[in-house]
Amino acid sequence: MKHPDNQDENIKRRLKQESYEAGENSWFTPRVLNRLPEREHSLQHRWWAMCIVAAVACIGCWWWLIQSKDHLVLTVRDIVEYASMGIATMILIWQSIAVTLKRE
Repeated sequence: MKHPDNQDENIKRRLKQESYEAGENSWFTPRVLNRLPEREHSLQHRWWAMCIVAAVACIGCWWWLIQSKDHLVLTVRDIVEYASMGIATMILIWQSIAVTLKRE
């Protein structure tokens, strides 16, 4: 059912005129925020779980990389693999340190 435009305007105007204005309460926001559940712990556990999984994956990749190579011959592919794993490991360590320091 469609109402005429002027009826909608009358309703809006009347609601604005007769609406109750909430009083100023400076403690409202802190009280509401204090009642919210802690979210930091959940994110912190996820962060540490992600770091552990990434570290295990990195160690596993390094182990596989070292064990699968013939140590008598060093090819360009070996150098690229070692360099990319080194960069990935450094990024993982840097991100872990940066986020840990930022949280403190």
